[in-house]
Amino acid sequence: MQNKPSSIVIFACAVLFLITNKTFADDEAIKSGQTKAMACTACHGVENSNNPEWPNLSQQSTRYLIEQLHAFRDGIRKNALMSPQAMGLTDQDIVEIAKYYNSVPAKKGKITAADNVIELGQSIYRGGIADRGVPACMSCHGPNGLGVDRSGYPKISGQHAKYLYHVLEEYKEDYDEREERGKNFSIMSTISFKLSNKEMKALSEYLQGLY
Repeated sequence: MQNKPSSIVIFACAVLFLITNKTFADDEAIKSGQTKAMACTACHGVENSNNPEWPNLSQQSTRYLIEQLHAFRDGIRKNALMSPQAMGLTDQDIVEIAKYYNSVPAKKGKITAADNVIELGQSIYRGGIADRGVPACMSCHGPNGLGVDRSGYPKISGQHAKYLYHVLEEYKEDYDEREERGKNFSIMSTISFKLSNKEMKALSEYLQGLY
């Protein structure tokens, strides 16, 4: 007489099935996202964008990309180039494109600024500015600038300095609209408002070469 499989074996098989099934589903989503992202690569490239005013999307947080594409599509975030591109995307398109770009390994950025600029940026990123209530950037974005996907905090290491500076400017200029733009925008707007242009520039240059 054969013994019935134990509940532990049955549970283990069920878990293995779920993991395998999820991996297959993710692989399919990435393949589909690669096809749908072909239009995106014209500006953003695959590993790196060719224009320093356009962000690199490789290895970017899936959650962050999903949130930003929804914001462009739904008119919460406005951009002359991105808003029309996102307008026709479905929720599924957005998820698949985000998963695809998250799966692409990022290339390292290059340090191009003077040492004193990099030192200032590093000081702010790792230690903040206590007397102005500016927290260390690494407290949310991590020591290597890779972000935290579950919180929607983006990867900012290796990003174009020119793009980062423009984004910090946008956060600062739209300070009065911060509550309408969502929690993460409000956090960044409040921080950027306390930074000088020189400090934002230094941060951007430091992050371009961070890995």
